[in-house]
Amino acid sequence: MRDQLVFLLQLQQSDVKVRELETAANQLPARLDPLRRDLAKLQTMLDAERAKLAETESWRKAQQDMIDKDRELLKAAQSKLQASKNSKDFGAASREVENRRKSISDREAELKKVVEASASSTAQMQTRDKDVEGVRTELTNSEDAQSEQLGQLRAAVAEAIVARDEARARVDKQWLKIYDTLAAKRGYAVAPVIKGVCQGCHMALPPQLNNILARMESIETCPRCSRLVYRKELLEPPAPAAGPAADESPKT
Repeated sequence: MRDQLVFLLQLQQSDVKVRELETAANQLPARLDPLRRDLAKLQTMLDAERAKLAETESWRKAQQDMIDKDRELLKAAQSKLQASKNSKDFGAASREVENRRKSISDREAELKKVVEASASSTAQMQTRDKDVEGVRTELTNSEDAQSEQLGQLRAAVAEAIVARDEARARVDKQWLKIYDTLAAKRGYAVAPVIKGVCQGCHMALPPQLNNILARMESIETCPRCSRLVYRKELLEPPAPAAGPAADESPKT
């Protein structure tokens, strides 16, 4: 039965390794989610700034067209002023000339503010664009590195599954069925006993059961958690204490 206990432990270790590797492989892609969110946020901000800049440019062109139109109307008003034959026509033409000049001046002043703001927005957008490209490059490089790492993990999973299948083949079918049932229900099926206490549920075993485990003539289960149990010191002896080398005599 000692061999079967050893095989069950090896199987459990293989199962743990497969689960750990599969979990690592499944969780790996999510590690880049914060970087992807940062990129999406920056891209959204950049797109909004571009849209705003496009609207500003459209407004600037419309204002420039109106200024050009006012200038044409100003020329026409100046021509009327020069052609005035009486004071009434002169006064009307003068007021029109003054209104056109004021309209042009006001529009040009407003246009200047918008052009300056547009220049500032353009500079800011260029900076934002560099930020986006920087994060995109970082994400691309990280994805490439992650793809390589994921490939390595998947290869390790495949290797671990082969080792697990080999471990399963060494376990007798009767114990394999019990092992699978316990593993599905408890998470792990085999638990060590340390100083008479089951490490699966932390219950003290009856002394008689502890003595049976010491003989290692059978595979027993914990009365409380039903896991297959073994005395740890018998299958996993502690490492020897550090001391003087065998070929060295103690110093006196």
